[in-house]
Amino acid sequence: MQDDVIIRRAAMDEIDRVMLFLKEHWGENHIMANHRELMCYEHAWNGEFTFVIAEDSRTGQLYGVCGYIPYSGEMPKDMGVGIWKVIQNPHFLLGVELFRYVQEQTGCRMLADCGANPKTKGHRKLMGHINAKLDHWYRLNPDVKTYSIAVVNERKIAVKRTERPFKLIELTCIEQFKERFDVSRYRELMPYKDNDYIEHRYYRHIKYRYRVMGIDNGNRIDAVVIGREVCPNGQKAFRIIDFLGNEASFAGTFDAWHFFMTAHGYEYIDFYEYGLNQEYLADAGFFLRDESDGNIIPNYFEPFEQRNVEIHISTNIHGSFRMFKGDGDQDRPNVILDANCRKTVM
Repeated sequence: MQDDVIIRRAAMDEIDRVMLFLKEHWGENHIMANHRELMCYEHAWNGEFTFVIAEDSRTGQLYGVCGYIPYSGEMPKDMGVGIWKVIQNPHFLLGVELFRYVQEQTGCRMLADCGANPKTKGHRKLMGHINAKLDHWYRLNPDVKTYSIAVVNERKIAVKRTERPFKLIELTCIEQFKERFDVSRYRELMPYKDNDYIEHRYYRHIKYRYRVMGIDNGNRIDAVVIGREVCPNGQKAFRIIDFLGNEASFAGTFDAWHFFMTAHGYEYIDFYEYGLNQEYLADAGFFLRDESDGNIIPNYFEPFEQRNVEIHISTNIHGSFRMFKGDGDQDRPNVILDANCRKTVM
């Protein structure tokens, strides 16, 4: 990097500066440029402002920013990528240098970019990253006559393939989570997410109410499913957005998901994932939405868009890893209402 450009970690007192940069160069109404509480929740909850910036050492002009989200406080830590934005500048591949700085200077084991821009695949390859996309799975509620959220041209109804009657046990607080499930047993599964991250991300979210459910295999809980409901068009669906632990246990949840859907009146359940065994997902009654699927299982709800969406990913890991919709900032609010239910930003 040339001497007149400095890449460094942003300081806690530069939150407003980064937000102004996003407002001017990403979007005037973008929520991360307008809602300081959300910005701090995403990037300043652990005592540091998790952004890297590139600036002109003479003028102080910002040329680019890259946010990241640590999944644990331990080393080597795994991290997700947030907003990555570079404006026109005189330096070739500054965006790549920003990304590389995050990866190298933090000493992270895994850098997971969920929601990667497919137009930047070439840049990611320069850093040795692989490019892929999440698989999108869904399971329809057979008791629903008319679907309002999904567009169902083919009623794909799951047939039970295994007799394992595993149960879903709701873990209503972080104390119960830690008592029933030991995340440290799965430290080698990348990315590794520790208890502090789980508490902040899912039990203390500033807008969403997540359901954290352990899979009870009859002896103990060795896997956890995390998701939340969405309610457009006066109907409800449930979205699985994260998964922890032993993936084989997911195969035994066929009956549990049927009971869960019917008990709560969900049209369907969907699940974006990468790295899980497809047979386990099929055993649980889920179908893969691929290019040949005629059904629409929406991804955008703020605002609601009734269309299929592909989520692209990249990472420095070339071996076994997992990635889910909840990683990075893919399940971040785009709209937050005030106490009087008025839209403040979008």
